[in-house]
Amino acid sequence: MAAQSVKQADNPFGMLYRRLRTRLGPSQATVATAHAIARVVYKMLKNKVEFDPLSVNEYQAKYEEQQIKYMKKRAARFGYQLIPT
Repeated sequence: MAAQSVKQADNPFGMLYRRLRTRLGPSQATVATAHAIARVVYKMLKNKVEFDPLSVNEYQAKYEEQQIKYMKKRAARFGYQLIPT
């Protein structure tokens, strides 16, 4: 239920759902988002800490940084070098 409620939410889980929906389809994206939420809840209960969410801007910046790192590694595998403009 929680994964279905974040479909249009302006938070990292909503962004995760929308990103996965384009690749996996709506039903699998819902399951993957529920799994992500469950992992966060488990860590909160296990470590007895409060939920400390990233803001949408922080999540987007982290995701873009991760994608750039991935693209550089993939280009290097093919013998290319990415240069930022």
